[in-house]
Amino acid sequence: MPKKIIALFIAVIFILPVNIGNAMEFPKEIKAHEESYFIQYNDFQTLQGGSLISYKGKGYIPLQDAAQFLSLSLSMDSGNLYLSNDNIEKPSNLVDELPKQSGNVEDTFRMNPIINTYAGLVVENTNHAQPIFSKNAHAKLYPASTTKVMTALLAIEKGSLQDIVKIGNGVKNVPSDSSKAGIKPGDVMTLEQLLYALMLPSGNDAAVAVAQHIGGTEQNFARMMTQRAKELGALHTNFTNAHGYHNKNLYTTASDLALIVGEAATHPEFLKIARTPYYLTSYLNKKGVRVMKSWSSTNEIINRNSAHYFPSIQAGKTGYTDLARHNLVSIAMNGDHQYIVVMLRGDRTKRYADTKKLLMEAYGKRTQLDRNKKTMTFNSFNHSIYLNNKLLDTKNDVFTKSNVTYISIDLFKNLSPSISTVYMSQTQELKATINKELLAFEPDTATIENGRMLVPARSFFEKVGLQLTWDEKTQTVQAFSEDTSITMKINNKDVYVNGTKIQLDVPATIRNGRTLIPIRFATEKTGNAVDWGVGRTIYLK
Repeated sequence: MPKKIIALFIAVIFILPVNIGNAMEFPKEIKAHEESYFIQYNDFQTLQGGSLISYKGKGYIPLQDAAQFLSLSLSMDSGNLYLSNDNIEKPSNLVDELPKQSGNVEDTFRMNPIINTYAGLVVENTNHAQPIFSKNAHAKLYPASTTKVMTALLAIEKGSLQDIVKIGNGVKNVPSDSSKAGIKPGDVMTLEQLLYALMLPSGNDAAVAVAQHIGGTEQNFARMMTQRAKELGALHTNFTNAHGYHNKNLYTTASDLALIVGEAATHPEFLKIARTPYYLTSYLNKKGVRVMKSWSSTNEIINRNSAHYFPSIQAGKTGYTDLARHNLVSIAMNGDHQYIVVMLRGDRTKRYADTKKLLMEAYGKRTQLDRNKKTMTFNSFNHSIYLNNKLLDTKNDVFTKSNVTYISIDLFKNLSPSISTVYMSQTQELKATINKELLAFEPDTATIENGRMLVPARSFFEKVGLQLTWDEKTQTVQAFSEDTSITMKINNKDVYVNGTKIQLDVPATIRNGRTLIPIRFATEKTGNAVDWGVGRTIYLK
């Protein structure tokens, strides 16, 4: 090999980007929300003693709070923590005083700029339930070569980058108008080299080689791709090949594709490959002769020399067919927040402009919200946690702050076999107590109007032992018992209590199909004590 080529090869290898992972590094000074919170499991709800920390869309709570809620004892030995089912006293839903913390602790936002691309989606931090932008996100469209994100994901999950792959004859069968990496039957290379051939020049020949190496046949690999998509929640996606060449039965949605890209983004190997603009390598052909090969990325948004370059993009993939038009998926990082952007059925250059436009607006809104956060220092938890003497797999879901051990709320599923779903309310929710006992009502049903809290009528009246009737014709609510009668009309401040007319500051109203009543008036007239406050809620199911 000529010395100049060797020198160039070494130079390119050394300028390739280094791996980037998604794990939290400790100790680390960050900005996060810290607030009061509740845990709700089925119909039982309780205020917790510690604080909830919200960071990158995930919730973290003191391990002591989780243990107490699940009636687990907690002890320490040589730095390790031990949880056990010792039938300790169950938590109570009695609350002396509800937290009155207010101010902006919202950590999510929505945006709706106009874009040229037909379908698009932006997700901030992949575990958020709702996208921050969507346009035709559930329309069934053709992914073209963005299909290769799933191909790469399965290759990384099922294989090893150091696997030696001998290219089979299947690469000769890709359509003649396909994008190709120029690999030939009999070539011998590593799976890592093959993934560069897949992702940079968008080689359909490389996709077939990956499929045959991992799945035996391309058809079987396509079935594996579809099954993996369903496991990720991408239920409206179907693959018929490993590269995205047009087939009427190969389709996805922007929403589904974001799930696939989000999963790929958890692999540092994928990020490294899919953000590389240029790659020079060598391998042996079928005759044992060394072949030098250079591949350039089709993705202009990661190329510093392109007018479409955007520096915060971590990785991405383009796609194009006549019927799919121009597609683009991108993974971006801004501060502590990761963004998945999907553009389907766009224009060759406007897909880049749309991606940058959406990210710039997202960064601006995130900066505004982050101003309301507190600066905190997290430290590594360098010990182990055991449940009934069995080691828990906690990964990077545990840290310490001010000598308190915090865990990700996702670990609830590891601590109790009866819990399969865990999620956190995206904003603070209104809470109320009657005689110090928390009142249960559906999320986002209570509201504040003119300084008065309104709650669902049925939840309240049933709690205080009153029967409820509703007259649709007259829009009248009546609650009664042996010695109490309350009659109120919707949007009318005049109320009758045991026949006596009383005027309210705020009338009963209807919101989203539910009748809401002012809780302070109702409790005073029924002889009960009321309190109200706010807090984030963790829901367990």
